[in-house]
Amino acid sequence: MIGKMVSLGFDLATLPARMTYRGTRAMLSMPGDFEQVMAEIREASDEVAREIQALLYSVDQEMSQKAAHLSPQQKQQAAELALDAAEKHLSMAAVNMLRALWLAVDSNRQLEQDGDGVTIEHEGPAR
Repeated sequence: MIGKMVSLGFDLATLPARMTYRGTRAMLSMPGDFEQVMAEIREASDEVAREIQALLYSVDQEMSQKAAHLSPQQKQQAAELALDAAEKHLSMAAVNMLRALWLAVDSNRQLEQDGDGVTIEHEGPAR
């Protein structure tokens, strides 16, 4: 009896993974669908490549105009300042993302609590 319960529990626990695997395998075994998926991936990849090329061209044009009068030493100093600013912005962006994640999780936690229920709070271990 216990063996059957454990087996059933294992089957239920692994059901989503097995269904995903079977569904993916079935989808990829259909020749038309696989070709369509590959065409969509290629299309998305090409679009991203075009956007990156356009961005690089734009930055190259902008910086060629703005930095044309700078000496190599001044360009090096400006590059160091730009990297420092980028590092600070990225660090703050990461912190802000963590804050947003915490707030989203905490707000969901607050929403899930039953308003009619009783919450017992304590400040530490009882002595």
